[in-house]
Amino acid sequence: MSTLTHTSSADPGALGKYPVFAITFGAVFSVFYLFVMNYGWQLFSYYPQVGQFTFWTSTLPATAGPQMKWYGYVATCAIVSFVAGLIVCLLPTNLLRRIWWPGLIWLVPGCAMLVALYLILVVGD
Repeated sequence: MSTLTHTSSADPGALGKYPVFAITFGAVFSVFYLFVMNYGWQLFSYYPQVGQFTFWTSTLPATAGPQMKWYGYVATCAIVSFVAGLIVCLLPTNLLRRIWWPGLIWLVPGCAMLVALYLILVVGD
């Protein structure tokens, strides 16, 4: 008689490091994007009319035309999310089992979308 050990797919130790990194990256990205968008923490802005980049929060005169902030938002969030994903991957498995849940991949971005919708429609940013 053989006994099979069943490991839950929710167990971060059974998943390996890449899924833990990817799920953490997605959850942190979606939450941090709200802060970046609301507080204007973009890494850079691009002015397509004059073909220039400005870093962090510096701006060009109004004659330079509209600025594109979205790419800077994404770059800022990607850097922060990458670091957070690496940190979580370095945590010991027994600690990770207590604090990490794969449901974060759908729950956190879903809630973040609702908050982003509120910020856009009600706050107006």
